Amino acid sequence: MNNNQNQVPPITLMRIPQILKVMPVSKSKFWLMVQKGEFPKPIKIGRSSFWTIEQVQSFIKERADQAN
Repeated sequence: MNNNQNQVPPITLMRIPQILKVMPVSKSKFWLMVQKGEFPKPIKIGRSSFWTIEQVQSFIKERADQAN
């Protein structure tokens, strides 16, 4: 039996300070983008907000594609 088939791939979660290091916007502008639906809604764990690294990378790639 191959045990690799039953493993779930790891999910990397990012918090706002990590996201703002790769996106040059203010914290208030970031939350405004979430509110307007321009950026995905967070995954809430308790009172903390998280986004997957894939969501962040996808958002940045879409914006880069629009600029070209």
